[in-house]
Amino acid sequence: MEIKDVLYKAISDYQEKKILSDIAQGESAETINTIFSQCRSSLDKIEGEKNSALGTLAEGLIHYLLTIAMIPSQRKISFQSVDIDVAVPDTRTLSSNPEEAVIISFPKTTEIDAIRESIGKLKKIQPKSDNIWLVVDKPIPVDVKVYSLAKEDFSFSEIINDLIAFTSGKKHSKLKIFRI
Repeated sequence: MEIKDVLYKAISDYQEKKILSDIAQGESAETINTIFSQCRSSLDKIEGEKNSALGTLAEGLIHYLLTIAMIPSQRKISFQSVDIDVAVPDTRTLSSNPEEAVIISFPKTTEIDAIRESIGKLKKIQPKSDNIWLVVDKPIPVDVKVYSLAKEDFSFSEIINDLIAFTSGKKHSKLKIFRI
């Protein structure tokens, strides 16, 4: 079974209308916890590298949640020769007004040196460290915002609430369309 199949089964079980309702009511952490827990138990049965699988799962879930909540973002892009997993709202804002943009990175490694190198590249295009969000297997000591996927410290569940808080009041575009 593939990771996307595991994710979409969990999403289907939870139901899109309930997910949207939870996000609108500020309860996305509960939703993310539930969906991620269901997926984690399925992934535990899959052979192979768990860190990479969890990172891929988290990235897939973020893409889905950004889409259904209609939070403006660009995904899997290259900007000034730097690969970006997710830019909120977009690279145009990142270029013209970096304090109004967030970069979310999903390094699929536990190698701290590789992660720090990746952060260094991201800082070249996003000078504000607080606006670089890292989703990793376990908390690590770096000078950017870190979301952990570890069972005992699952801070990833707060990422959508944090994005909504970050984007509220910002002038991202003339057509500010949010489903929430």
